[in-house]
Amino acid sequence: MFDAAPVLAVLACLAVVGLAWSLRQLSRRMDAERQRADALQQQLDFIRQSISGLTAGAVGMDRRMLRLESSARTLTERQETYELQQAEEQPYGHAIRLVQQGASSMRLVDELDLSESEAELIVRLHGQRDTA
Repeated sequence: MFDAAPVLAVLACLAVVGLAWSLRQLSRRMDAERQRADALQQQLDFIRQSISGLTAGAVGMDRRMLRLESSARTLTERQETYELQQAEEQPYGHAIRLVQQGASSMRLVDELDLSESEAELIVRLHGQRDTA
């Protein structure tokens, strides 16, 4: 009669060896996947930090832009006010220069459309004074 016990023992040993080898391969794969997952987690953390930094930078930039826009509006208003003042004062400045060059009040009335009283006042204030 044929004794099957040694054959079964060899087959059992082969099965155990095969199972151990499969478990080892599976363990290696799991270690590799764990390392890959850790690397991906590190990349994700880095990306989150980068996004957080960019967001904070964008908020800061937005605040700076609002301040710059406000300053630009203020400067524009001031410039417009200055230009209006200059436009209003320009005839008088020109009139003063003409008087300092010897122009009469009648010339100011004719050339600059000033009233006679304005022209005479400018001549008295800015005209050449006779030194006796």
